[in-house]
Amino acid sequence: MIVFALRHADRTSDDDLSPAGLQRAALLARMLAETGVSIAYRSDARRAARTLEPLERKLGAALAIEEVGFSGQDGVEFHIAKIVDSVKALPPDTVVAVVSHSNTVGRILEGLGSGPVGTIEPPEFDKLFVLFVGLQDPPTLVMLRYGAAS
Repeated sequence: MIVFALRHADRTSDDDLSPAGLQRAALLARMLAETGVSIAYRSDARRAARTLEPLERKLGAALAIEEVGFSGQDGVEFHIAKIVDSVKALPPDTVVAVVSHSNTVGRILEGLGSGPVGTIEPPEFDKLFVLFVGLQDPPTLVMLRYGAAS
């Protein structure tokens, strides 16, 4: 399994993407469109949905998108556990994208076996993590930077 995980693209104060975020989302679509990604998990925030829109337009029905919100008093914990459990239940040859937030991406990857993931600082929108699961034990995590430096 291959898991692409990232924080939503650059945002405005009203939960939308900034012009830089729209460019980053378009670049993400270009980068992932031919990877075989077939399912994406995202939070219920507008900025997460907008980050995936260009990829969804490119792939159409070939990309299933699952929204995972922050339900109840344990919202963050629920969000992380739901995505981790859902990804673990997928067939081993699946290519997955996860778009979440600075405080959840690392914990989702750790739940999938990545080992420690560094902090995503508030102004960082350019980190793209790639986790290879099942090819070897333990999984291999690669951190890339994509788009303009942030």
